[in-house]
Amino acid sequence: MSTNAQIKEAMQAWESKYAADFSNERKKEFVTESGIPLKRFYTPLDLEAKGFDFLKDVGFPGDYPMTANITATGYRGKLWEPTQYSGRALPEESNQLWKKMVEAGTNTVYMAYDLPTQLGYDPDHPRAEGEVGRVGFSACSLRDWEIAFDGLDLNKLGLYQVLNGPYLFGLACHMAIAEQQGVSREKLVGIGQNDILKEHIARNLYIFPPRQGLRLVTDSFEFVAKNLPLYYPITVSGVHISASGATPVHDATVMLSNAFSYLQAAVDRGVDIDAVGPHMMFVPCFDHYSFYEEIAKLRACRRIYASVLRERFKAKNPESWKARWYTPQEGSSLHKEQYLNNIVRTSIYVMGAALAGSQTADTRAYDEHFGIPTDEAIIQGLRAQHIVARETGITDVVDPFAGSYFMESLTKEMEERVLEGLAEADKRGGGLACIESGYFRKIIAKDAYQHQRKIERAEFERVGVNIFRSPEKEDKPTKVYRTDPAVERKRIESVQELRRKRDNAKVAKCLKEIKGLAASPESSQNNLFPAVFEAVKAYATIGEICEELRSTWGEFQAPSALT
Repeated sequence: MSTNAQIKEAMQAWESKYAADFSNERKKEFVTESGIPLKRFYTPLDLEAKGFDFLKDVGFPGDYPMTANITATGYRGKLWEPTQYSGRALPEESNQLWKKMVEAGTNTVYMAYDLPTQLGYDPDHPRAEGEVGRVGFSACSLRDWEIAFDGLDLNKLGLYQVLNGPYLFGLACHMAIAEQQGVSREKLVGIGQNDILKEHIARNLYIFPPRQGLRLVTDSFEFVAKNLPLYYPITVSGVHISASGATPVHDATVMLSNAFSYLQAAVDRGVDIDAVGPHMMFVPCFDHYSFYEEIAKLRACRRIYASVLRERFKAKNPESWKARWYTPQEGSSLHKEQYLNNIVRTSIYVMGAALAGSQTADTRAYDEHFGIPTDEAIIQGLRAQHIVARETGITDVVDPFAGSYFMESLTKEMEERVLEGLAEADKRGGGLACIESGYFRKIIAKDAYQHQRKIERAEFERVGVNIFRSPEKEDKPTKVYRTDPAVERKRIESVQELRRKRDNAKVAKCLKEIKGLAASPESSQNNLFPAVFEAVKAYATIGEICEELRSTWGEFQAPSALT
């Protein structure tokens, strides 16, 4: 067996032998998107330099520190859950689409809402004008949910809602529909994005100030921990941080910092960490342009998360140590130019997400840059997942990168850099303070500028965009989905009819209860969710509920990232 000393001597001889070849490499330096230098070849010497210890740094799948996988069998036991972000303007349209997706092999509806819904406005609010149904499902009341989920069995179907500021409304609608269908709370499967801190950092679909938004998240944590054992009330996002321009190191840093802020808020409320820990999920970015780095990032983040939950938060339940990945493809990784190339990009993404050990994968549709994706593109995204899962054999081994000289070295480097970023955030007062001061926005803005410059200079190559461009006019899909202009009028008429027919005295009583709780100090006794649940069942609208909170807490104005 070769010793490290022998390997070092042999490597020096190898480098001398091929020195001329090395001088003709394509680039002077090869680096990851985060700027981590990549060597041309890795050996046991690299692991020795990093102080690599297999049992300490990787361990076995399902065991601490969870680097390899959070389960012992990986995909040998259960394949990842395939899904696709989707939604149509009208409840009837969404119902038809989601039924078609269930037939195509998904068991989770990943709900895309329109912007007014995400910002807590009803279709007839002046600020909703021109945006109703433009990018997804217009859902302002339980009545809309009743139509959208007619004939869809929530005993068999999980729901993932991209709803943040008004998330309590979405959770209440899901529970109310489940009650109507006779689904017990013990069996209800759902996931909520509910990551309000990343909205303040990157996506900007926030409503309330960060501390009040954090209160609503904590309310949902507390309720779910006590009542919904199969529910994940939050998916802490890295993908939106990345889409805003952050490097993989910085998107992981911000994602984990936000997660620890949520957990700390729950613990400060008096909630047992082992009651909320198993209900945490993440939406990490996986960008195929950073294939190896993204895999290393997710392996490193599993290790960091497990360590912090066990050591800092003193979680005793191993389920609390597990970072669960709902890994979506980043939309900005696809392009209008030569749009069919996006099918290849999607397939590469699925392979990477699988090799990183994701629990759920979410592909982007190849035509989404032209509008809301068509049914054909949505189904094709699901098929890409089925092909990778069932036709490649990559699901047969748990963490095939375990022990790789290169991957373990890169994972250690990612871990070190992310830990440095978390330490810096802690020095500045923690994640919430970094949001309020604008610190996170500033580092992302700097990353985004550098990233764009490298694309413009073709240092980051994009086929069809900055290299191998088509000299002729680019093709466009022959079929593009467009929202019917009449949709907005239909949605306005629908909500106005709802207000005429419901018990408005009951609604007014429910809204008054919400306003009173919002004005009261945050506590378990003043948890807002039960009141929101009653209001939803009385057919109060999302706009009416959010207006009570706006009138009490105000709206947030973000500090500039450029000052």
